[in-house]
Amino acid sequence: MENPGSKSGNNGAASMNAGSMAASGGPDSGTVQRGVDSAGSALHSTIDKMVDPALDTVDRVTTVAHETVDRLASGASQVAGRVTDQATRVVEASGRAVESSKTWIQEKPLEAVGLALALGFIWGRLTAH
Repeated sequence: MENPGSKSGNNGAASMNAGSMAASGGPDSGTVQRGVDSAGSALHSTIDKMVDPALDTVDRVTTVAHETVDRLASGASQVAGRVTDQATRVVEASGRAVESSKTWIQEKPLEAVGLALALGFIWGRLTAH
């Protein structure tokens, strides 16, 4: 049989060993905290070293993309302006042609009827089977 007093003596020895371990230079909470802080600082530094070049690259790509969009928008505006100018010229030219035709028909109605008959005859001959 075991002696009840011997059990408590063993627990007392274990408590003394733990206390003497901390006192003898074993890891205490301050040392562990400093180690964790040091590791965290090293990780933050490593992350910053990796992220900074990536941010620079993203900034350069963003700048180039914006410049490209600006050039495309400027070119598109110029093309739209040219198309608008050409459309205006076509509309004006067709208006001038209609006015010129009206004036010619009013000044020379018999020639206009003769020309219309001749063109109708030619058109009919070309489209006949």
